[in-house]
Amino acid sequence: MSKESSMKLPTLFVLVGMFIISLYFLIEVDYYASAVNVNISSNDTPWIKIPKIGVDQDINNRSIDYGIYFEPKSSLPGKGTTILFGHRTLHGSPFLKLDQLQPGDEIDVIWPGIGTAHYSVSNHTIVDASYQMPLDQGNNLVLVTCYPLGSDTQRLVIEAKYVKVTSIQQTQSVPNTQSSYAFLFIAGLLGAGLLLTGIYPVKEDKLLIFIATIALTLLLVYAYFFPVPTTGIESVLSKLNELLSF
Repeated sequence: MSKESSMKLPTLFVLVGMFIISLYFLIEVDYYASAVNVNISSNDTPWIKIPKIGVDQDINNRSIDYGIYFEPKSSLPGKGTTILFGHRTLHGSPFLKLDQLQPGDEIDVIWPGIGTAHYSVSNHTIVDASYQMPLDQGNNLVLVTCYPLGSDTQRLVIEAKYVKVTSIQQTQSVPNTQSSYAFLFIAGLLGAGLLLTGIYPVKEDKLLIFIATIALTLLLVYAYFFPVPTTGIESVLSKLNELLSF
């Protein structure tokens, strides 16, 4: 009896691990699924381009969980301090490489009714998560993301100086094609789970692994068609990541 119990203990750890991984996937699926509803014609949607790190994405006014978020208390481009927030991990990771920006790197913010506001990176700083970002820093652009990677204890702040505003060029309109990425996460979880089921050494627990795989896959499919709030989930995962890093 004790032998059987000891054999099932590894299975418990595997199932917990599968569940945690599925939560990470759930956040990504939710992001890409929500992008289907958020993204409209780029002729009507603000856009940001950062060539140095490959950012070419719309700006939303709903939440940071839907991509790059415009702080509504800040100013529009060219009319004061514009503040944009973005996740460094999860939710599409739009600001994953933000730490690679150097003084002089170019940033363009395309804003309907205003034009294309051109900025040049001036400096970057690290502040505590509780730091209140000043809303009056001149006619500049401020980009904010979490720091360090995988944690939300601090913030990386990139400041860019305003250069000029030019008219919007229609060739800058790029449709969002990322919604299909959600299915890659779903297929990845299903494929990995089925592979694990096939090679799992504890034969009597193979069925448990298979059932967990199907259940977690269905959860992701449900989340794609019926997006669920994931802010609480991300907070738990961030704290878990900090705990395991010690």
